[in-house]
Amino acid sequence: MKIIAGALKGKTVTVKHSKALRPTSAKVRESLFNIIRQHVPGCSFADLYAGSGAVGFEALSRGAGSVVFVDIDRHAIDTIKENPAFYENHLNAAICGDAVGFVTSEPSRGLSNAPFDIVFADAPYNSDETDKLLQALEHSWILSDTLVIIEHSTKKPMPHSTGTLILLKVYRYGDASLSVYTAATTSLPEDN
Repeated sequence: MKIIAGALKGKTVTVKHSKALRPTSAKVRESLFNIIRQHVPGCSFADLYAGSGAVGFEALSRGAGSVVFVDIDRHAIDTIKENPAFYENHLNAAICGDAVGFVTSEPSRGLSNAPFDIVFADAPYNSDETDKLLQALEHSWILSDTLVIIEHSTKKPMPHSTGTLILLKVYRYGDASLSVYTAATTSLPEDN
């Protein structure tokens, strides 16, 4: 899997194949970063259910200040740590753990980049993880202008609001969709 754009363009992200792993496609990654391009430079980015880490590495390539990768699979986290780009910033972190548990924990866990400017989550499609995560996020440490992007099956309808989170827009790409939430009105480009 290759990085699409930015300083790491063309670099390969190692993917250890697993039946449980469903990496975000290049088309969806490119669309995601077209949507949030103005928010990425210098941001603190959380890649939840990181899997291969491709989305987080794409964020680093496009100028994110730091990325925290969270995945419950130890092999996924070990593979992310094998990527040389992971070590280019001492604020980057790879945490083996439950994404919902991470979101509900205190941001003072030693991560100086929390709370995050952008939270991306690509939970398993056929699970209730997305619902649990949205509930956890509404009671967590996100900022009023944090962007929360959920990748999900196009077949799964997402709520228009959940507590403090408001759905800004849904972008559809075949079987995958990106739902963009925030706790405040944040503008997104209209031409995506």
